Amino acid sequence: MNDAELTARIIAASGPPAVDDLVTFMWKRVADDRRTVSAVHSPVIGPGQHLLAIGGGTTALVPLGRFTAHLDAVERTLNMYEAALSHVLRGQEMGWEHSNSQAAMVAYMDVIKLHALEYATHPDFKESWRPSRAPSA
Repeated sequence: MNDAELTARIIAASGPPAVDDLVTFMWKRVADDRRTVSAVHSPVIGPGQHLLAIGGGTTALVPLGRFTAHLDAVERTLNMYEAALSHVLRGQEMGWEHSNSQAAMVAYMDVIKLHALEYATHPDFKESWRPSRAPSA
């Protein structure tokens, strides 16, 4: 894939303003989920398991440690995407090419879109955020 194709893919997959909207959406959902986890006052169902109300009143049996680790992974992916974006923008200002950072942005955005599917029933979710069915090249 040449630089023009890669740039076109970045814009198509996550270009402004969709990138900012999706990333902001995900940061808000993670923060909401963290508040839910920290406010758990339900009885313990089993070792490390609590009954949680997640996303629009859905109830699930969730090991808190696993759910917290999942939120950590989503946050780390968001941070890595933002770091790659920062490198690309800084490189553009300096007139440098950052094809590795651009490729990383595409990969991280693909993962962010997959994580966003967990919130597809949220009223702020946009259908344009659904990942394409084609695997990443």
